[in-house]
Amino acid sequence: MGYALFAHRKIFLTNEIFMLQQKIDNIAQRKISLLNFSANISDGKVTVEEIASDASNFSNYCEFMQGAQEYIDKADDEGGAGTTIGSIGSLAADQNQSEEYLAAIADTLNTVVNEKYAQQYNKQLEVVENQLDMEQKKLETQLSARQQELQAVEQAEGQAIQNATPKYSG
Repeated sequence: MGYALFAHRKIFLTNEIFMLQQKIDNIAQRKISLLNFSANISDGKVTVEEIASDASNFSNYCEFMQGAQEYIDKADDEGGAGTTIGSIGSLAADQNQSEEYLAAIADTLNTVVNEKYAQQYNKQLEVVENQLDMEQKKLETQLSARQQELQAVEQAEGQAIQNATPKYSG
C-alpha cells in the first residue's frame, strides 16, 4: 500500500519536471528571439523583410523604431542627438545647397545616429538577457532537485513493492 503513495508522488514530480522543462524551453526561445532581434537592429536599420521574418518581435521593432526617432528628435543635453544633427545639417547646407548633397549627408547622419541608438538599445537587451539567464539557472536548479527527488521516490517505490510482495520460503 505504501508503494501507492510513492506512485502518486512520482506522478506529481514528473509533472513538475515537465513544467520546469517547459519554462526553461520558453526562456531559451525568448533568448533566441532576442538574439535574432539584436542582430537585425545592429546596423541601425529595420527593414520590412526583417520584421516579416521575425514577427514574434514585432512589438520590439516598433519600440526600437519609435525610440530611434525620439533619439533623433531629442536635444543632446536630454540624451538624444537632435542638436548635433541640426548643427551638421546647417553646416552641410552652408557648404552646398544641392539636394543630392544634402540627401547624402542626411542619409549618412541617419545611418550613424541609428547605429549609435542600436548600440544603446543592445545594452538594454543585454540586461534582459542577463535576467533571463538568471531565471533559467534558477529553474535548472529546481529541475535538478526535482529529478533527484524523483530518483529517490522511484527507489523507495521499488523497495515498497518488493517489501509488499509475499516471499516463498519453501
